[in-house]
Amino acid sequence: MKARFNKVAIAGMGLMGGSLGRALLERKLALEVTGVGRNIKKLKLAMKKRAATSVTTDYKAGFSGADIIVLSVPVDMIPEIFRDNYRFMDPSCVVTDMGSVKGAIVGEIEKIEKSFPGRRNVFVGSHPMVGSEKTGIANSSAGMYEGGTCIITPTVNTDKKRVEVIRSVWKALGMKTVEMTPGEHDEKISGVSHLPHMLAFLLSNMEAGVIKNNREIIGNGFRDTTRIGASSEEIWGGIFMENKKALSTDIDRAINGLNKMKALLAGSDINSLKRYIRNARKTRELLNK
Repeated sequence: MKARFNKVAIAGMGLMGGSLGRALLERKLALEVTGVGRNIKKLKLAMKKRAATSVTTDYKAGFSGADIIVLSVPVDMIPEIFRDNYRFMDPSCVVTDMGSVKGAIVGEIEKIEKSFPGRRNVFVGSHPMVGSEKTGIANSSAGMYEGGTCIITPTVNTDKKRVEVIRSVWKALGMKTVEMTPGEHDEKISGVSHLPHMLAFLLSNMEAGVIKNNREIIGNGFRDTTRIGASSEEIWGGIFMENKKALSTDIDRAINGLNKMKALLAGSDINSLKRYIRNARKTRELLNK
């Protein structure tokens, strides 16, 4: 396959950014992948992992001349990096991110773009729904994006041609793409991604004593349920705060659900309890179809 882009710059060469660089180079979708970040030791490891053809701590050098710029950093850092380095981006480039929150990010970046008169809107929000509780370039994989789904979140201000460019990138990596507004994304992802992570953190903290002192009695049910509880606080603290409105609503829904199950137990209503469990089982089975 002929390379589609001369240069792709990736800010943040951790699990997601590193996997992206490896996939782009392995599939020959980019002639050059430049890894940009603050830690030169981690960036050099990205070179060893063949996730980049060059690395730099200089954002100006890294972003200059790039056809595509991907911001693969914690969500609370994305608008800041975009604002501080917008002037180094070629007017013809396309910029995207991989953040798990879209409303705050897209809204802030659109304000930044408007503050630069005469510049074109270069940003297209996206969120590839893949990943792991593990972090860092050492855990990256060229096949991470294969078979996954990427949510693209344009607004009325987003350049349609750039949307198609970003869509083509994710599809070339083997992903399906879905389009939503930033607000719709945050509402739906809160319940199926953000709340599950919060519940995994809750369970891990609740059972800290057993985990520390009697872990031999813990079966796969708890281990499977709390696997994502091993995720990074640096990543998830920012996600929770950036999507706190939708997440707070879902927390209330979870509390209401727990109170409903508690009432079934208090009333010894086993038939209703079984019906509740059966409905959950049938709904969960839909994921396998």
